[in-house]
Amino acid sequence: MDFDVVVLGTGLSESIAAAALSKAGFKVAHVDNNQYYGGDEASLTLDELAEWADSRAADASNGRSPSNYSAHQRARYSSISRSSTIPPQSRQYAASLALSIVPSAGPHIDSLIASGVSRYGSFKLLEKVVVYDRPGFVQSVPGSKEDVFKSKALSLMEKRRLMRFLMFAAGEFEGKKELEGKEGILFLQFLREAFSINDKPATAIAYALAFCTSAEETTLPALQRIRQYLRSAGRYGASPFLVGHYGGLGETAQGFCRTSAVKGGTYILGRQVAAVKPPSPSASSATPIEKAAPTAADGARYTVELEDFDEPLTAKIIVTSPDYISSSPSSSTLPQSGPSTSTCAMARCIAVIDKQISFTPSDPVEETLDAYESEDGDEEEQSSQPVTPSYEVDTAALVFPPGSLAGGSSTTAAHVLITGEGSMSAPKGRWIVNILLPLPQSTSSTSAEGLLRPYLDATLTLTSPPSSETTPATPLFTVFYTLHHALATTLDADPGIIVAPPHKPLITSVADEATQNAEGMFWKAVEKLGKKRPPTQGADVSGEKEEESGEIDSFWPPLDAAEVETSDDW
Repeated sequence: MDFDVVVLGTGLSESIAAAALSKAGFKVAHVDNNQYYGGDEASLTLDELAEWADSRAADASNGRSPSNYSAHQRARYSSISRSSTIPPQSRQYAASLALSIVPSAGPHIDSLIASGVSRYGSFKLLEKVVVYDRPGFVQSVPGSKEDVFKSKALSLMEKRRLMRFLMFAAGEFEGKKELEGKEGILFLQFLREAFSINDKPATAIAYALAFCTSAEETTLPALQRIRQYLRSAGRYGASPFLVGHYGGLGETAQGFCRTSAVKGGTYILGRQVAAVKPPSPSASSATPIEKAAPTAADGARYTVELEDFDEPLTAKIIVTSPDYISSSPSSSTLPQSGPSTSTCAMARCIAVIDKQISFTPSDPVEETLDAYESEDGDEEEQSSQPVTPSYEVDTAALVFPPGSLAGGSSTTAAHVLITGEGSMSAPKGRWIVNILLPLPQSTSSTSAEGLLRPYLDATLTLTSPPSSETTPATPLFTVFYTLHHALATTLDADPGIIVAPPHKPLITSVADEATQNAEGMFWKAVEKLGKKRPPTQGADVSGEKEEESGEIDSFWPPLDAAEVETSDDW
């Protein structure tokens, strides 16, 4: 079976690249070792999640050599433990392997709309982002003028400083005197020196607006994330973030795969990649050193062999997740050793609970009634009164700053995403608690459950509001594991193999970085296939088919009439 491109893995980056290549007119085959879409960003039922955990925790010494993908997965996931009993209605859950909230303004949302994939999915606005304060209580995050003005915990001077900072961060701050020469200093130091913001307001800004993972993060990247946060608010509602229905990014990846299939892509799931064989070197070369590497332009073709699949796949180029290839792509077989990478470790927990979480602010909020009517019909003035409301949430984020929890990390922040029926992630009366904790090298060998149990227990105290006498929820099901996330790869260069670059493990940037990585992979593929035309001013985007000119000058071609109509509705 001959193709222009074979894509290995249905992770978000690979799925976006496959959709873009198919829409550009290339013949694409998309292969995944798993029987589901999404790769490391997949959304799984509880049955699938239990099977996923068991397969990565299993002993590989069963008399059969694991595939390259399986070997890499077992090396990347460790310290796996799960509950022995799976709750009923297990297929009504959608648990995400990738903790992510999507900014309403950014590359990912732009691609969803430009590609027409938005018609295949839907989103729910994230209701709240708060900071853990103490058992049963949270700290509100001053993310807007309204939040600042309503807070009774802030002095008038603190409100002025916060308003000045928010106005600065929402604008074009590059080159401003407040930032000049301070781009590389620690962000908390910048808040203190440039805006005199300290203590709880600084903590909320750093960890719940900028979503920093530690106090060591520098100023410029943090400011850029805050600017995106502030500019995203109001695009689809008050919240700046969206959470995908049915588990998030896994469902989005499946939408891009569907678009690729509609445009002619061929999909093969549940088949192990047995071998990736490179094109044969030119026989006319005198010595190995003089052999020119065959390229797609020369008509050279890679061969991909799948287990239990009679006919091999051939392609001019390969686009792949790092887990499907070895450090020596030119080898005709796939060794078990993985690529040389720079990694960071992250502890993860997925828990199912049956009590709703309530956010009770530790600082009262000012509620003002200008006047009320007395029993005799006269209007009487009523002064502002601080109240302590309690907000029941279905889809929300909770942040644990470093050192905020006894038994927790003193150096890194933990992020918690709660999803329920509103985001189609769980049946009625059930919620999924998803926890992510980056690990310093000194704790990466500690069990994931030991590291995350304090955070899970603290989160569950929020299921029992301070005003009630109920006991906190007990998890119905849990999975704990440690993910060794690649920060950079050093795979050997191969002219016809394009490897998906890793993205940073920040919950607000996973989707956008995956989209940007996909676009980079797309342009590399187009260039190797000899169809790239550099973008020029005044390029024709009137709808003329790019295939007629033989050149491609846009990531997404213009939508047809049906796609435009559904994208506008979204």
